[in-house]
Amino acid sequence: MARDAALITAWGSTVPGREAKSLEVFMEFLTFFGKQAADGRCAEPEVWFNSDASEGMAIVRGKSDALLEIQETEDYEKLLSKGHMIVGDLKVHLWYGGADEEIQRGTRLFAEAGSELGYM
Repeated sequence: MARDAALITAWGSTVPGREAKSLEVFMEFLTFFGKQAADGRCAEPEVWFNSDASEGMAIVRGKSDALLEIQETEDYEKLLSKGHMIVGDLKVHLWYGGADEEIQRGTRLFAEAGSELGYM
C-alpha cells in the first residue's frame, strides 16, 4: 500500500575546490526531480538552506511506492554518487507522515513494540 511520504535529502558544506561542480550537480538534482514532478511521480522539490549557509535540504513529497521507484533508477543512483563527491554529510531518508492515519499508524506500532518488550 502506497503511503504519504517525503524523500528528504540533506547535505553539509561543499568539499573545498568543488564549489562550481556543487552548483552544477545541484541544478542537475533540481532538473531531475522537476522532470519526475512533471511526469506526475512526485511534487516539485522544496529547497531549504540554514541561516549560515553551511547546510541545506530538499524535500520531495509523493507516494512511497513512486519515491522508492525513483530511488532505484540508475539516473538517481548516479546523481547521488555525484552528490557524495561534492558535499559532506549527504544523507537521504524516506519519511512517512502527512496524514492523521500515518501518525496513528506510527504511534500504534511504537506502542505495540514497547508492549511486546515489556516497556509499556
